[in-house]
Amino acid sequence: MESDEIARQVAIQSFNCLGYMPTRERMSYSILATAWATGFPKPAPERGIESDNPWSLIPIQYHLEEAIIFRFWAMQAELLYGYITKIMRMSEAELSLPVTAAGLQPIHILRGMTQLLLDRAQRRAGAVNSPGSITPERVIAIYNSRVLTYEALVSAAAQNNSPIPVENFQLGLSRKHPWTQLLCYCAENLLSTLTIDDDTKAIATPLLEIATSKTQTGLFVAIQKLS
Repeated sequence: MESDEIARQVAIQSFNCLGYMPTRERMSYSILATAWATGFPKPAPERGIESDNPWSLIPIQYHLEEAIIFRFWAMQAELLYGYITKIMRMSEAELSLPVTAAGLQPIHILRGMTQLLLDRAQRRAGAVNSPGSITPERVIAIYNSRVLTYEALVSAAAQNNSPIPVENFQLGLSRKHPWTQLLCYCAENLLSTLTIDDDTKAIATPLLEIATSKTQTGLFVAIQKLS
């Protein structure tokens, strides 16, 4: 097995162990579904069209942005808890993948996750009948427009152990701490794919930020328990 294919297989496991799998059941744990459960506005069906599946009104671009977020959360979890290193070790022990013999490092797995962004977004969208399509070229353009900011925010968050400030009358997350700055950036990118009117955006934004934080917190608690 070529090293690129081994890295791809470990990258798949890295997504899966974050719970980021392309199944309808796992979509109930997505950031947007978490936000909906707290009052974030669901998309309104077009006039005359009934829909009991709000995902059918969420474009594939949302799924791509969420895939990118999970890719960078994997990077953050590696810096904090050795997440990808653990997945590499588990993949070798449980799936008999020759990770060590191939000379793979976490950076190779992160590259594999990047290469899986389109596949994961398409399959997540397909699982819940989200509309639209996106080309590989567009995926590359969106990723390249995000990568430097994500890397800077992830690095800053991983190096900062100071308490997160809470201000009086604060809505949503603080923008004065690297950890929550990262989460706000994640929520901002997700929100950019959704149709939210200006009157609603003021309350929708902090709800999505809080859902993003809640999702990451749950994942990182679970990651710390991995052996």
